[in-house]
Amino acid sequence: MRFDPSIRLGKGQALTFNGIAQGYAADRVRHLLGKAGYAQALVEMGEFAALGGPFSVSIEDPVLGQVAIRRLTGTAIATSSPSAMRLGDVFHILGPHGERPCWSTISVETEDAAMADGFSTAFCLMTADEIRTTLSRIGGLMRVTAVDAAGDVSTF
Repeated sequence: MRFDPSIRLGKGQALTFNGIAQGYAADRVRHLLGKAGYAQALVEMGEFAALGGPFSVSIEDPVLGQVAIRRLTGTAIATSSPSAMRLGDVFHILGPHGERPCWSTISVETEDAAMADGFSTAFCLMTADEIRTTLSRIGGLMRVTAVDAAGDVSTF
């Protein structure tokens, strides 16, 4: 892949909307279940959205396995793990100028899964200080769980 203002993909390469689509799908299903009269449901479409609760959700790192358990009540969580899929020595999550991820796994808890999904992907490329700054500026981000390459777990 070459980096400039345009996007050119090599043969066999593709871009996906996984950085927000799975969360959006979970939100839509949760909304439809609520409209249908359901009071309790845990929707998992690659990301989690809870209708009612509490529900326990495991945060998994591809190398370490389970690193935390979170309880959701009417909220959502999304997890991004750059090392979950590699293309040679390149992670499947990378910055627009070829930046490599700062974290092994990031989970974000919010009220909606689309927001959690987008921020979990973006936070993979941010330092701890950049994550803290973002949390102080954007409302609705409830908790971030980050796992670094050494396996240390941080909560913001």
